[in-house]
Amino acid sequence: MSNPRLVIMANNIDEVGGAQRVAHVLAQGLAQRGYPVDLVGVAPFVPRHEFIPDPAYRTAVLMSEPWPAPPRGRGLQARLDSSNRRARGLRERLAAEAKGSLARLLDDGPPGVIITTQLWAMEQVALVPHDHWSVIGQYHSSFEAAAAGRDLRRARQLYADVDAFTLLTREDAAAFGREGLNNTTWLANPLAFWPETPVDGHGGGTVTYLGRLSREKGVRYLVEAWGVIAERHPDWRLRLVGNGPDEAVVRAAVAALESGADRVDLRPPVIDAEAELRESNLVVLPSLTEGLPLVLAEAMSLGLPCVATDCSAGVRMLAREGDAALLVARGDASEMGAAMSDLMSSPEARAGLGARAREAMAPYRLDVILDQWERLIAAVLR
Repeated sequence: MSNPRLVIMANNIDEVGGAQRVAHVLAQGLAQRGYPVDLVGVAPFVPRHEFIPDPAYRTAVLMSEPWPAPPRGRGLQARLDSSNRRARGLRERLAAEAKGSLARLLDDGPPGVIITTQLWAMEQVALVPHDHWSVIGQYHSSFEAAAAGRDLRRARQLYADVDAFTLLTREDAAAFGREGLNNTTWLANPLAFWPETPVDGHGGGTVTYLGRLSREKGVRYLVEAWGVIAERHPDWRLRLVGNGPDEAVVRAAVAALESGADRVDLRPPVIDAEAELRESNLVVLPSLTEGLPLVLAEAMSLGLPCVATDCSAGVRMLAREGDAALLVARGDASEMGAAMSDLMSSPEARAGLGARAREAMAPYRLDVILDQWERLIAAVLR
């Protein structure tokens, strides 16, 4: 019997980000195992980034233009001015366009399994007929993050009746289950690569942050921690790789440092995470909230010592509760700096932690996770 058709949907499939990279890696892996795969973005993202040069899967984007940002300002005037009326009209047009595009895509072949990687993607599926399709819904952040905002309510509405609702950790699946979702399971994201050789960089030199420059990523605490310890480590540099809405805030924080500002490098985001990480000696994840952060898993797979905030069940799972990566309190620059400084001072400690990190990442290799996906796909089709 031939493999079923798969439609994997994300909010967008073109932005440089962990969610997008996971979607492309999963699509390529399943396509190479013989599944007909369509990877679908709801809205386009500019600039478009190519994740896999020769994909074995098809791609599509439902909307012809990016979804307009919500209007700024809370007053009545801000809601009624002409620019907001134009935005409402554009949203209505793009919503209708997405609905028609998705309906045609689902009709273009036999039904199989729809995998929605994000809530907005599932909202699009809910608007079109899909009775003969099985649906696997995903949530890529933590239960804590969902409960702190409106995502928990949205998830309960959107995923109550899907065939399987997959979370990133057993702990998160149990928490959503206690909220009345009786279809939860868990399945970790795969590594985008498995390096045959680990990094041989325990001699020291570079602390790296690789990710979005936004409030929830906690980069300002990393900059503050660096300012406290920089004088003790004159041969080290801090490298911040990424961009985002907090870039100006981060740059201002660096400029305000009393020490170490001249040894902070800000670089644009990159597609090739492995090459960037191979230039590192210590990786720091200072996030306030996370799901299962791909950059942490990739750094650990390279045998890099890592310091991460204890901000989600996913981080704790990757870090093996602090044995494979050092865990510090989120939002605590002092504790973060102390952990960084201890590792920067000791090549032996970095080498030992890096070795444990690499060993801990073996269960997240792509072939292992693809086996689990194939079992889940078969289960929802029964």
